[in-house]
Amino acid sequence: MNRKSLLNQLELAYAPLTAYEFAIVKDDKLVERALEKASLYLIGQRPVITFENVSPDTAIYQLNFEIHQRNNPNILKCKLPFDQEVFGLMEDNVVDVAFNYLDNSTKQDKLQFKNIHGFSLAKHRKEGKEFIIWFSPEKLLQNWWKGSIDCEIEGDWQSFLQYKVHYVGKATKQSILRRLTGHSTFQDILSLESPVTEKQLPANEIVILPFEFQNNLQFQSFGKGSDVKDMVAAFLGENYPHQEKVFLDAEKALIKAMQPTYNKEMFKSYPVSKDGLYNDNYDAISYTFIDPIVLLYNDGEIKGGLTPIGGDAIIILENADFKLVKHG
Repeated sequence: MNRKSLLNQLELAYAPLTAYEFAIVKDDKLVERALEKASLYLIGQRPVITFENVSPDTAIYQLNFEIHQRNNPNILKCKLPFDQEVFGLMEDNVVDVAFNYLDNSTKQDKLQFKNIHGFSLAKHRKEGKEFIIWFSPEKLLQNWWKGSIDCEIEGDWQSFLQYKVHYVGKATKQSILRRLTGHSTFQDILSLESPVTEKQLPANEIVILPFEFQNNLQFQSFGKGSDVKDMVAAFLGENYPHQEKVFLDAEKALIKAMQPTYNKEMFKSYPVSKDGLYNDNYDAISYTFIDPIVLLYNDGEIKGGLTPIGGDAIIILENADFKLVKHG
């Protein structure tokens, strides 16, 4: 008996971007390049996250700071060394640190700084400053758990990665940055959603989470009398579905699972569809997130995970049975 299954692992293509940050980077070529493979996105909301009590330690060449989140009792204590390979600094380089405040009227008149939504590092050279990298709290955390930077972080960091999902969307015909520029639903969410905490702008709470596939793993078994051409095609990977089709299917699966408020079509007949994977006749399809995020919706939550198999899985069996399987 022939059987085939498709295991899809979704990964953040870039750190969650607040609407405020999106407005700044939407024309940034580096960000656009990072999002080239991302065709699925969520629009969510979480309380404001900031850097607090930032203090450069020139004696040991590092930046000390805390990460806070409104309504979150946990505090992360962090130490970011400057002399790591990813920053490309030599011992005689001087590092400049520039801060972006939630309140632009804030003056940098003290050694310790507060209420910071981001900071950037630059090499200080005679011919001028050379930009190295910019971090928001979420970008720093994502770079850290992916192993892209060295940083000492103490505290319950996963409690900072919970997002209430308002909308699930796709951008298969254009980049996510182009798709969301002037996106009417995105503007509706910014206009209609109240801040989670007082005295905050929705633009600092509404976030875009862009996803790409880390893996689309197809497993296929063949019984007696199987067509040799089908077996060879499977071995060579020639019968894999086009990734755009998988993105279209993933969008429907996520919408059906979470029923986000701002999606107009809830795909209640899914997995039946014309442009998804229904006609590929898989015996099993799964979608899972391999980042340590938590997606909150009215009837529950979907947890991602850093394990090889990811976190909670949306599973479709025999082209009919649809369920969410909790991991651990």
